[in-house]
Amino acid sequence: MEPAVVTTLISTGGAVIVGLGGMWISTNQIGNRIGDLSRRFDSLERRLERLEDELRTFREMVNGKLAALYLELAKLMDRGSA
Repeated sequence: MEPAVVTTLISTGGAVIVGLGGMWISTNQIGNRIGDLSRRFDSLERRLERLEDELRTFREMVNGKLAALYLELAKLMDRGSA
């Protein structure tokens, strides 16, 4: 074999090895980023559930206060018409 062919084969083989190594590293990094994103979505989902619970509690409290206010107004109106 001519030295130029040997040099080309060695260079090409080295480039393939470097390329595969780079692809492997990139794949691992992408996997890590996907894992991070998944954990963030889980955290966001838990925070959203807590916020929904707090909003539901607040709504029930406001509805209770409005019901009490409505009863007081009804009593006042009954006294005024009697």
